[in-house]
Amino acid sequence: MEIVRMPWLGRNLKVVESSDSSLLDVLGTVVNESRNMLVVRSRTGDRKISKSVIKFTIDDSEVIDGEVVRQRPENRIHMKWRMN
Repeated sequence: MEIVRMPWLGRNLKVVESSDSSLLDVLGTVVNESRNMLVVRSRTGDRKISKSVIKFTIDDSEVIDGEVVRQRPENRIHMKWRMN
C-alpha cells in the first residue's frame, strides 16, 4: 500500500470499478485532488470523479478503494496504514 502514502498528482489513474457506469475504464493523469474528489485529465478533457464511488489503480498498482482514502491528500500521505 505504499502508493497510498505517495502524492498522486501527475500519476496515471485507471478506474476499475464504480457504482457509476459512466466512470468505468476512465484513464488519465491526476491533475488535482481534494478530500472527496479527484480531477483526472483524459483524452476527452478533465473529469471530476468522486472518490466514494470508485475503485482505481495508480500507475498499475494494486486496486485502491476510494472510500478508504477519502481524506485530504496531506493527511492521507502521513497516515499509518494497517495491512490486513
